[in-house]
Parts: sequence; structure tokens; C-alpha cells
Amino acid sequence: MKTIGHHACSSKGGDEVILEKAPFLAEHNPEEDKYQFLGTGYYFWDNNKDLAKIWGRSRYDNNYRIIAIDFELTQDNCYDLVGNRSHQIDLVNKMKLFDSKQNENKSENWTVNQCITFLRTLAKKDKAVFPYDFIRAVDLLNHKKHKKAQKQIEFIKEKQNYTLLNPKIVICSFEKETLNLGSREIIP
Repeated sequence: MKTIGHHACSSKGGDEVILEKAPFLAEHNPEEDKYQFLGTGYYFWDNNKDLAKIWGRSRYDNNYRIIAIDFELTQDNCYDLVGNRSHQIDLVNKMKLFDSKQNENKSENWTVNQCITFLRTLAKKDKAVFPYDFIRAVDLLNHKKHKKAQKQIEFIKEKQNYTLLNPKIVICSFEKETLNLGSREIIP
């Protein structure tokens, strides 16, 4: 699947420095109050310039740039928790397994972040455990707050069921080297 990743970053340093160094690593380090949903990596909005702008305005006090990078996400390189049911089922099963082992010690249930971080740690010894360069997931928090950016549509008037036609889909690249850096550009 071809898509565009939109990465919002600070405008400090100017466009030349941004084009040279972006995207920027988002480190997951709870000891320093740095929390990343999918672990340490390079984060992008999946083909969603509007959400990148919202993030840039709030995170960087309106002093931001948006970098666009072309992606080629495949079943082999992307653990797709948005559109691949086998990957979704795989993660649910792994979390159940990890929960059962952890609950022997009466600990809390695993989060997606903990599970992905653990799998990535195991993959350092055996890449086959988690062979992915990217992960793709939906963040449903605040979808009603950002109604313009995330369009909520009812299926039918007689029911409360709805879908989001512009959900917050996040792509995390684990290594900068796996990105198509030659395609990066600053967009308005």
C-alpha cells in the first residue's frame, strides 16, 4: 500500500536543517515523562495533513513544519493494526499470552506499547519474532473534539452506530534507514 506520512516538527533551525534531519525520533522514556504509543520511533500521520497541522499548532505553539514522506507499506514490512485482521488477531493473542504469564505475578495487563516494545526487544536476537520496520494503528482519543479533522458519519439515522471517515491513523517507523528519505519535502 502506498501512502504519505505527515510528520509535524518544530520549525527551529529553519527549513534547510529540517529537510536534512527530519523526521525526528520520538523516544519512549517514562522516567523522563516521554510516552509514545507504539514505542520509540519516527511518528507520522497516515496521509493526514490536517491532523499534522493540529498537532503542530498544539505541540509547537504554531511554530512548526510538516514533512511529507512517501511510504510503501506491505504485509511483510508493516505490522498493520488498522487494515490487516491477521495482524490484529496476532496482537490480541500475544497480549493474552503475555497477560497470562504476567498475571501469575499479579501484575496489570499489558498495553500495546509494552507488547510492541517487548516484541522488538526479542527481535534483536531473532528478527523472525517481529520482522516489521513499521507499525500502523488508529488512535480514537478525541475524535469528537476534532470534528473537522475527523468526520464522524452515522450509518443510518435510526441507530447510534457510526464510522470515522478520517480517523487518526499513526505510522511509526522503528528505524530512520527504512524510510524513503529521498521523497521528503516540506509542505504547506
